[in-house]
Amino acid sequence: MTAQPRIGSVWARRVPDYPQHDRDFRVTGVFTKGDVTYVEVEDLESGSLSRGLLEYMLDYAKPVTGDDGTAY
Repeated sequence: MTAQPRIGSVWARRVPDYPQHDRDFRVTGVFTKGDVTYVEVEDLESGSLSRGLLEYMLDYAKPVTGDDGTAY
């Protein structure tokens, strides 16, 4: 992972050999509890919200846009 997630940024997650886990999502929140960082995201296709550990949510993910909507 080269970029850190920021609220409003859009990411594309592409899991090799598991396309059923591929999705595009928008970061809706980033927060830390103790030494652990969590990311809250909105799935762009279904609109569903989910939350998970930063390192797991961004496995195989690459930023598509920044928080200001500009493309990378």
